[in-house]
Amino acid sequence: MDAVEKLIIKDECQALSLRFGRLQDERRYEELPKLMTPDGTYSRLGEELTIVDFIEWVGTMPPNKTRHFVTSTEINIIDEFNANGLTYYTLYLYGGDENPPYPLNGPFVVGEYHEIFSKKEDGWRIKHREARIIFKRQNEE
Repeated sequence: MDAVEKLIIKDECQALSLRFGRLQDERRYEELPKLMTPDGTYSRLGEELTIVDFIEWVGTMPPNKTRHFVTSTEINIIDEFNANGLTYYTLYLYGGDENPPYPLNGPFVVGEYHEIFSKKEDGWRIKHREARIIFKRQNEE
């Protein structure tokens, strides 16, 4: 595998990771399976969910306004069909009824996405995405 092929893999995998957060912020959950392998899973709070179960779960969340701010994804290419990645994220969340600009009290959580990518016939997809919370806002009294 030459340098150009490696750059293409890194770019395609990073684009998947970035798009996932954007679709969540826009509440376009029905598009998430297009980013994942058919057997793709999402882990959050120690629970591993199929993508269908994840979409069902996020569909039950209140209609908060969110923004996922993410770093570039560090991609580790295993071979021409497998890679993994690490992305740091900061999640901002507002649950009120005001119009933008929304009040800001700092990030809701800061964490890491640990991802496994697989190349399929139709291109690179996320096989597994795990959200690990590293910092969490303290309850405000």
